[in-house]
Amino acid sequence: MSSPPSRKHSARRADTAVRGPLHLANRLRAARRSVRGLDATLRRPGTYRHPAGRIVRIETHISVVYLAGRFAYKIIKPVAPGFADFTSTATRERCCEAQLRLNRPLAQGIYAGVLPIARHHGVLALGADGTAVEHVVRMRRFDEAMLFSSLAANGALTPRDIDGAAKRLADYHLRAPRNAPSSRYGSASLVRAQIETITAALLANCSHPALPGMAAWCARQLDELAPLIERRRAEGFVRGCHGDLHLDNVVRWRGAIAMFDCIDFDDALRWIDVAADVAFLVMDLGARAEPRLANRLLNRWLETSGDYAALSLLPLYVAYRALVRAWVACLKAGHLAGSDVAIPRPALRYLELARAQTQRPGPVLLLCHGYSGSGKSVASRALADLCGAVRVSSDAERKRRLPPPDEQAALGAEHYTQAARHAIYGHLLRLAHDVLQSGHSAIVDATFLEFRHRGTFLALAERLGVPARILDFRAEPAVLAQRIEARRQGPRDLSDADTATLARQLASADALTPAERALSLSFDTAVPIAAFDTPAYWRPVLDLMQARMESVTFASPVTCRT
Repeated sequence: MSSPPSRKHSARRADTAVRGPLHLANRLRAARRSVRGLDATLRRPGTYRHPAGRIVRIETHISVVYLAGRFAYKIIKPVAPGFADFTSTATRERCCEAQLRLNRPLAQGIYAGVLPIARHHGVLALGADGTAVEHVVRMRRFDEAMLFSSLAANGALTPRDIDGAAKRLADYHLRAPRNAPSSRYGSASLVRAQIETITAALLANCSHPALPGMAAWCARQLDELAPLIERRRAEGFVRGCHGDLHLDNVVRWRGAIAMFDCIDFDDALRWIDVAADVAFLVMDLGARAEPRLANRLLNRWLETSGDYAALSLLPLYVAYRALVRAWVACLKAGHLAGSDVAIPRPALRYLELARAQTQRPGPVLLLCHGYSGSGKSVASRALADLCGAVRVSSDAERKRRLPPPDEQAALGAEHYTQAARHAIYGHLLRLAHDVLQSGHSAIVDATFLEFRHRGTFLALAERLGVPARILDFRAEPAVLAQRIEARRQGPRDLSDADTATLARQLASADALTPAERALSLSFDTAVPIAAFDTPAYWRPVLDLMQARMESVTFASPVTCRT
């Protein structure tokens, strides 16, 4: 047995414990002295080498932004908020350089550069020679009304905005850096620690009755998903991501979508699975816009990235991101254990969204059936946005597997042989299996004109114990031909079908059997296209999915609603 510590040793330890906070306090005082006068300098229009107008100052817990004319100037405050230490000038400079480097790929030219602030003849000057006392990130200003958060609050966020954001993010994820500086980043153990930190903070400071159930659900999910998290890390899905994709960091700018203010102070929060990155934006759209837009973003991201394996992790990551934002909302409102401040409304909204991930409905399998030109692709996209199902498309997957040399070119006839057709249905079957196994409903957009293909998918549903329906999309042959011709004359479409393709389909399609007709729901597509966006058009499908929701909700251990 070791001897007890001496009185001198105990005193030394106590002294060290005191000196730690004292050293931090001294560093903070020194850092603040070094930038004395900086705020007054940046508030003066004459500081800037361009017309500045009235300076607008915006402060957050770690930064201050000065809006001056066509530009914004951002400084990092000399603070140590716990998750980072910005008390040294060198650290703040590195942070500014990191902001410039890391944000440029997604920010569409918003980040213009980093400038020093030095003392010139005893006066602080922007861009002056000499020893810098501070550095600023110079950014091009944008209209704050065009932030996704502002657009969502005003009901002005459009499907086009969502499509642009989804494609921009998916394209970035496909080429994002994969050489993580630490093998620990994105690991199951680190993800567990990150999630447990948030749930512990919320449990200690919030009395929301559903929190214990949510924390327990997260723990079970982490146990179950640890092998998948590790497998995806080994396969290279942990990449240099944005890391902070809430609606305040996405903007409609210069005819495109820009994403800015990524995580730059902690590599562990930026080097994450791409599923965790897209989950943040999906979550915040669901919380602050509407579920239809969140569903649309996820489906467009999947269609571009092809990363359907990410779906198994999505409920956990969506819940985690919602809990993070709930905690941030509590901190902003000053809601801490023992305070008299009620849980703020934004936090309640995020907690409810996290709770919803623990009560997901059972999945269903929906097979599109119809000739080329029947409208099934347009209609099934609208249905996926409306109901939250994941849509997989034969046209998109065919071109993902065998991309043409030119994106605008049609695939050759060899890609539409009987063998090639069977191969693409086999691929769609594997995707549908993965989607259903992840707990998401699947819409498979293909013609399904052959009995053998319908049979394999219906057998899959039976094996997995999920309901299946055939969505039978109908239009007159003359209308089919007219639509195909109009499509070929218009902007390039994923479909390569022409009127000769339609003629072959009409001559060779296998009619639905009586058993298949019993599983079919017919939809006349000779309606205004806006009808596809209405719940009334899809009532039989939505009723089926609602029944699945109720069967799960009544069995859920988390019964509290806020």
